Amino acid sequence: MSEALPPPTEPSAADRSWCLWASVLVGAFTLISLILALIVLPSRSETRFDPFTAICRALGIPGYAKIPPDPGAATASAPVSNVAWTVETRRLLSNASATRGATIAKDTCGVCHGEDGKSVDPAQFPNLAGQSEAAIFKELRDFQSGDRKSDIMQPIAASLTEEQISDVAAYFATRPRADLRAADSGVLLKISTLARIGDPARAIPSCDSCHGLSRSGPEAAPLLLGQSSPYLEQQLKDFGTGERHNDFFKRMRTIAHQLTPDEERRLAIYYQGMPASN
Repeated sequence: MSEALPPPTEPSAADRSWCLWASVLVGAFTLISLILALIVLPSRSETRFDPFTAICRALGIPGYAKIPPDPGAATASAPVSNVAWTVETRRLLSNASATRGATIAKDTCGVCHGEDGKSVDPAQFPNLAGQSEAAIFKELRDFQSGDRKSDIMQPIAASLTEEQISDVAAYFATRPRADLRAADSGVLLKISTLARIGDPARAIPSCDSCHGLSRSGPEAAPLLLGQSSPYLEQQLKDFGTGERHNDFFKRMRTIAHQLTPDEERRLAIYYQGMPASN
């Protein structure tokens, strides 16, 4: 006959303590893992701590998925121009040298814009003679920074320092302009009215208020009189479509977007001008 097995003995106090601590450690490990997986990791890139949303997102509950950032949002909020009219900018322009600028203009700008600022191809390259010094400076800086796009002008502007740009602007601002007046007799009355007074019904201000000879608008607004009509019409179209977008506060994009193609063409004719003696 086989011997009977001894009855099981109660675990000792030391064994019970070890089991208790093992359970506590396993429970703590599990809890920490869940917190990391459901709350901490899903909240890494959030600006606001929201445990409930993080848990729902980690569990894949519909309606709580993270929405990817709009790639166009950064572009829309990007500055349209890096030019700021600070004390340093104005000091730079006031200390500019037209003499130094003449040398740069001859070596760098003359092929397209003419050494005296009278363009060799006005339909493509604007006349710079007598143009606002601030306007030339801003446009060159915008080409330099890429805020205004041009395969031709960007590498040229990028090769110049800020001082050289201010010198060039000072030089062309001193060149005599062609003796012209607006071609009011060559367009309909509504066009010359649009240029001189604007169109309050469409919230379009007078073009002359920013771009006329007696303008009072932004200091970097260029003079329009004397530019070729093809060049001006193309700029209006580019602003209207947003192709060109280096205007502060979207002023030109807002205005040009409201113009009809016929208004763009006739305003360009108006500002191309006619001999002042006519």
